[in-house]
Amino acid sequence: MKEPETNPFPGALTQSGSAIKRPVIERLRSQDGMQLGYRFWEGKPGAPVAVYLHGIEGHGQWFEKTAAALNERGITVYAADRRGSGMNPRERGHLSRDRVFLSDIEGLLRRVSAQHPGCAIVLLASCWSAKAGAILARRDYKPVDPAFKTALAGLVLICPALYTKVDISLLTKLRIAWQLLQASDRLLTYWPLPLSPAMYTNEPDYLQFLEKDPLRLKEVTASFLIATLFLSLRAKRAGKFISLPVLIVQSGADQIVDIERVGEWYAGMASENKTMRIFPDAFHSIDFDRTWFKEYTHLLSEWLLARSPITV
Repeated sequence: MKEPETNPFPGALTQSGSAIKRPVIERLRSQDGMQLGYRFWEGKPGAPVAVYLHGIEGHGQWFEKTAAALNERGITVYAADRRGSGMNPRERGHLSRDRVFLSDIEGLLRRVSAQHPGCAIVLLASCWSAKAGAILARRDYKPVDPAFKTALAGLVLICPALYTKVDISLLTKLRIAWQLLQASDRLLTYWPLPLSPAMYTNEPDYLQFLEKDPLRLKEVTASFLIATLFLSLRAKRAGKFISLPVLIVQSGADQIVDIERVGEWYAGMASENKTMRIFPDAFHSIDFDRTWFKEYTHLLSEWLLARSPITV
């Protein structure tokens, strides 16, 4: 399927100066019948498969240049748009329960596993979605669908918003709590997200891209925020149950993530094969960082290929 036109992406060229490979757009029916779009870059047979989940405001297009760089190394990449985000306009900004998001990811992983039998599948979860990534990576994870069996070969968390410096106001939290106690239909009320493009990057081209991006999510429902709370609580407890190989990639000048507390969470992880790499001076979205992009994608590629070495 041809990719829908959204907003011209600044990262249209690879490091070598050639045009980046465009993804194929496909859709997957969720457990409740919703059609969810994802971007797909086919790699070499037998190569690892990276399944990318975006942050709270973003969508798969933000990862396109990074995905193309991984794909140049033979890695197959899936970049799914979360329900109510990106190319999925139905119930925009809404998430009824945390289990619904986890179920959507299970469905995508099931398709990936069926399409790439025998390949190492690695979950890449950025920012907000790192909460779900940590939960799914638990060795004792209890799936929403009891029939879900897909095994992950590794977990990559990119600037994981497990602990954050920014949050909705206390007054907003109290209002939402009251609505929850009243079982109010006002849980569908929308609340603005406390984020801005300047928190993601200081690159002028990308700032302009984010300001004009019609698919950038700027507000979510109270129900979405409640689901986020439950995801956060579960993710913070997940570390001591994660034994998979784990890579945490973190920007040093992140205005969104509480780096120190994420470092403490990382130190308490059960995995004996874990790495945390900090890129100094990089803003939250390293995918938009011109200084560190090449080293960042090299790190991701090498780590992913190490899950299932192939000749590239």
